[in-house]
Amino acid sequence: MFTIDTKGHLCPEPLIMARNGLREVKEGEKALIITDNETSYQNLMSFLSDLGANPVAEQKGKEYFIEVTKPAETSDQADHNPEAYCSVPGVPAPSTDYVVVARSAQMGEGDADLGNLLVRGYLNALKGMEHLPTHIIMYNSGIHLTLEGSDTALALGELEDRGVSIIVCGTCVDFYQVKSKVGVGRISNMYQIATLLAEAGHVVYL
Repeated sequence: MFTIDTKGHLCPEPLIMARNGLREVKEGEKALIITDNETSYQNLMSFLSDLGANPVAEQKGKEYFIEVTKPAETSDQADHNPEAYCSVPGVPAPSTDYVVVARSAQMGEGDADLGNLLVRGYLNALKGMEHLPTHIIMYNSGIHLTLEGSDTALALGELEDRGVSIIVCGTCVDFYQVKSKVGVGRISNMYQIATLLAEAGHVVYL
């Protein structure tokens, strides 16, 4: 049986080690995860349950032995964000969720051509990351990144397929008169945008 020994490690390392170790196991096969930390044990059980690995645990002395079955490959958010399960008893875990905001069709200030190149590079890099934003909000000229035929719309579409919500400012779409050209995302209003920004754990502005 494939063994993932996390003894001596504290969160989030045991969860990351468990996730990475399970990727080495074939679907339906069993693995054994060992930890010697009670908090890590509790967090592992929550993480593995949400992952669909059906954990069964046994304690021997100060060590915990968790037998799991490799689930079918999924895009479950648990697999992409095990750090969110790291908590201290009685203390809420800090949110690791984040929102990306595109305020214009370029990234940063300065040369426009460079800014366009950077924003395309950012979106293509983002779609290859495991820890994805919950939402990408587009307003002002940032809505042009969603227009049909653009490579940025293709990248945003791939992110949407992975569960990221693409929010497009309706007032901005009307102002630029491009409603019929929006190729990805959902046209929304400023109230929802304001709510998402207020409730986000972190906001990344391009």
